[in-house]
Amino acid sequence: MLASLRTAIVRTTDRAAIRMIGGARRAGEPPIVRPRLPFLGHALEMGRDLTALLRACQREHGDVFTLLVAGRRMHFVCDPFSYPHVLKAQDNLTFHEIGQEIGTRAFGYFSPPAGPELDELERYYHDHLKNAALAPLTARMEERLGVAFDRFTGDDWREEGLFDFSARVIFAAGMETLYGEGIADDAALRDFQRTDRWFPLLAAGVPAGAFPGLLRARERLLARVDRMRPDASAFIRARDLLLARTTTPRNRQHLQAAIVWASQANTLPAAFWSLAHLLCDPPGRAAIVAEVEERGFADFKRLPKLFSSISESLRLCSESLTIRLVHRDCELALADGRTVALRAGDRVALCPQLMHRDPEIFADPERFRFDRFLSEGGGPRQFSKGGQRVPIPLMPYGGGVSMCPGRFLANNEVMLFAGLALTRLDIELLEPSLPPLDKTRAGLGVLSPTRELRCRIRRRPRA
Repeated sequence: MLASLRTAIVRTTDRAAIRMIGGARRAGEPPIVRPRLPFLGHALEMGRDLTALLRACQREHGDVFTLLVAGRRMHFVCDPFSYPHVLKAQDNLTFHEIGQEIGTRAFGYFSPPAGPELDELERYYHDHLKNAALAPLTARMEERLGVAFDRFTGDDWREEGLFDFSARVIFAAGMETLYGEGIADDAALRDFQRTDRWFPLLAAGVPAGAFPGLLRARERLLARVDRMRPDASAFIRARDLLLARTTTPRNRQHLQAAIVWASQANTLPAAFWSLAHLLCDPPGRAAIVAEVEERGFADFKRLPKLFSSISESLRLCSESLTIRLVHRDCELALADGRTVALRAGDRVALCPQLMHRDPEIFADPERFRFDRFLSEGGGPRQFSKGGQRVPIPLMPYGGGVSMCPGRFLANNEVMLFAGLALTRLDIELLEPSLPPLDKTRAGLGVLSPTRELRCRIRRRPRA
């Protein structure tokens, strides 16, 4: 009895110590970077500049170290050669619980538990967002982007912010591609932006009711996606039927509304940066215009320069974290032959932005080079570090089981946006340099600019 009581007290004390200061380091575990603040740990520093914090820790502690973030231990693996080892350790490192936690906090839904229903939902994404199913969605996206460009431009010059213009075009085209005509207007965009603005704090666990107008904005978005329009995509129709069979009507609404955020939150800033980078690079702009005008969009594989350009923009502006939950006490093997001990309940994180800005992998990493991802022969380029090929040199969409299932459509959408904007519109920047990245959203995907980029836009006369 006394032994059991002592064990319970020790476990309770250990859990409290972990939540407050990161706990004691056990044999074989990564070094713990002790925080200045109890419980919050390094959360504020991560919010200010995640990559700067990780680089400083990497210099002092090596490629694997532990931070305390809001009462949780996060083990960061910074060696790009070990990324596949983390992504493949699915028996011990899982994602479903993390995805469920974020979805419930940010969007109010509950996804199916691990089992046949979840497997069916995941298969559905692969069946409807890639391969043969991708072609009609991409064709519809090209059509709706053309309509949106006509809607938001005129024959005369208009001065405006390029980020605002990109957001209006991408939001209208993306929503109408998925949900049908009539769903996207200025009010819908404002409701989405209000939801997106508070997403980092929602995902961190702050209740939605704490933010002015957020619950009403969410309800308006729910009402928009609840009505099935006659020209809604097969993707949305099939998903709605699947959810109607496997969950409650209210949860179905929340799950459908979450697709609004998933399809827009990263695509909006990615489209802006992809166009802005090319507008600041006359040789790149000329090369992309010539390629698109010669080949069109019938086959995206015939647009390697445009594809490379989009990849380069994503390298520079994406700052996502790939996170896994340690399911049970285990050891993680690293690429150099070492192993690190992990304990159940901790998290393991990859921050690809460290790799994306590594000068050993990408020469002159702060510079935009539209053809960086092309080899001399025109095919995909391989990247290396220390003479060894880097297995996954670009990770803007996450990796492994948590890789974005809509990445093919998103990439096609950004390629279409940049290609069509450069060939259908005249765009002149009114500022000499691009705005900085907004580091406060680091870890969540593609970063927005800290300020607008003023420009003037008009429709190019059509032959």
